Amino acid sequence: MSAQLSERRVNVVAILVNPAAGGGRGERIAARAVDRLRARGLEVRLLCGDSAEQSLELAREAVASGVDALAVCGGDGMISLAVQAQVSSGVPIGIIPAGTGNDLAREYGIPLNRPEVAADIIADGLVERVDLGRVTPDGGEAQVFASILCAGLDSAVNRRVNEMTILGGSLRYVLAAAWELPTYRPRRFRMVFDGGETPADIVETDVMLSAFAITRSYGGNMKIAPDADRSDGLFDVVYLEKISAARLALHFPRIYSGTHIGMRGLKTRRCRTVRLEAADVEAFADGDAVAPLPVTVEVLPGAGLFLVPGESHQSHR
Repeated sequence: MSAQLSERRVNVVAILVNPAAGGGRGERIAARAVDRLRARGLEVRLLCGDSAEQSLELAREAVASGVDALAVCGGDGMISLAVQAQVSSGVPIGIIPAGTGNDLAREYGIPLNRPEVAADIIADGLVERVDLGRVTPDGGEAQVFASILCAGLDSAVNRRVNEMTILGGSLRYVLAAAWELPTYRPRRFRMVFDGGETPADIVETDVMLSAFAITRSYGGNMKIAPDADRSDGLFDVVYLEKISAARLALHFPRIYSGTHIGMRGLKTRRCRTVRLEAADVEAFADGDAVAPLPVTVEVLPGAGLFLVPGESHQSHR
């Protein structure tokens, strides 16, 4: 991966806060980051909506007002809202990790549980240009995402996680997977890859889980697409065909290390666009529900901007 980096001066930052993030720790984490940013001489504007829709509207208003950066104190779902407000605006996104999975924070090298360091990364103004994804449900509104779209067992696990009130962090994903795995059955998928100007490659098969990845991990550091390059203009596609629940449970821990690639029944490829069709399957992106299939998914090359650590912060990763 060859990172596309640039520097910019950050004077005014809006922070989109999810107070409920991290089991209610979101406000405390945000307060620590705000103190650090103000100590660095930045003007800070706090944004706190009562719903996802209101948070998105506040983020869009902040971007339109000309802030130098839009930061997020929350998890991957809140970052996804910021991405939808930021896309193609030229305003970079900063991450103050406070979520359940925090996969995007890990991807961009933002240290967990160190909001002052995350604030310093924002203030330092090192920006990386990356790809984003866009998913469009049939008859629905397009949604931009920053990490991975999934459909199948993995999206069923994601829904279970979002409904849970016990435990925290990646343990929720382990428990949710243990709950869903014994009863989940593969669905018949029809996937149409890169239709456009070239002949479409159509795959029809039974699918247990599927991921269409800009970044490498989901579900609290499960490295489902360990070779994903966030700036190559392509999705890394990983899907698992029909497999017994017992065999999948046996191999499940390998996803955390990325060594599941190459196992029997697991298919990988790269693409720019894909249409997904299946009955009784819901698509999730950045950890939140999008819509039931069918959906069309495409890469937006270079449409995202994230504030990332410079050399002085590498020891904190």
